[in-house]
Amino acid sequence: MSNAKTNAKTNNEFHFEVPFDVIELPSKGLLYPGKQSTVKVEYLTAADENILTSPNLLKSGKVLDVLLERKVKDSPVPFSELLLGDRNAIMIWLRATGYGHMYPVRLTDPITAEEFDYEVDLNSLETHSLTVDPNENNEFTFDLPVSKKQIKFKLLTVGDERQIVDKTEKRKKATKSLISNTLTYRLERQITEIDGNRDPSYISRFIQVLPAMDSLKFREYADDIDPGIELEVDVEGPSGENFRSPVPLGLNFFWPNARV
Repeated sequence: MSNAKTNAKTNNEFHFEVPFDVIELPSKGLLYPGKQSTVKVEYLTAADENILTSPNLLKSGKVLDVLLERKVKDSPVPFSELLLGDRNAIMIWLRATGYGHMYPVRLTDPITAEEFDYEVDLNSLETHSLTVDPNENNEFTFDLPVSKKQIKFKLLTVGDERQIVDKTEKRKKATKSLISNTLTYRLERQITEIDGNRDPSYISRFIQVLPAMDSLKFREYADDIDPGIELEVDVEGPSGENFRSPVPLGLNFFWPNARV
């Protein structure tokens, strides 16, 4: 057999496989069918970096979800149905294993308004699990302190977030308004019942007149029980004072040298 034929045979028989790991989800799968608590996630590759520089994806604002959906493999739970906290945990793992666990960011000291460089240790971010048991419909209950009504609500998924963003963008283009309705759209997507009434039109009208204190306390409670990665860090600024800062999660989170 000639060398050319031997090499062709060798190339045809050789298969490249992207290495992967099994990631435990902060939610422990308690809100998913089958209670799936882990997902298989492939490590980032050079080919994945093509996604991060795709002009159409960058323009759409969906580049990170496209990347993450590509890396989650053989999951019985569709990516769009993952809880946001579980999605964020996968995102943190991919960044830490792909480009290192030290993530450089630019923060602003709230005392002096001075910008400064800081490195977030992604391995030190705390994971919090679901702290309240859901009902048989995977919903939770909260009593509004001002209006004295009881609501039922769900935790948002990747698909919910996409629909909220799409609805917000469509309204912005249609009305040319400078006011974003993201907050009320999020409440409409999350609240499923008010004092036993599950009519979406009723819930939407109620949200429009929901007292600000009710809205604040509900959002604080929902954030508190939502499983995921703690995306805020304690920082000492140039002023010498400590403050709590959100971790910026832009495109540079995945590729420090990306140009947007």
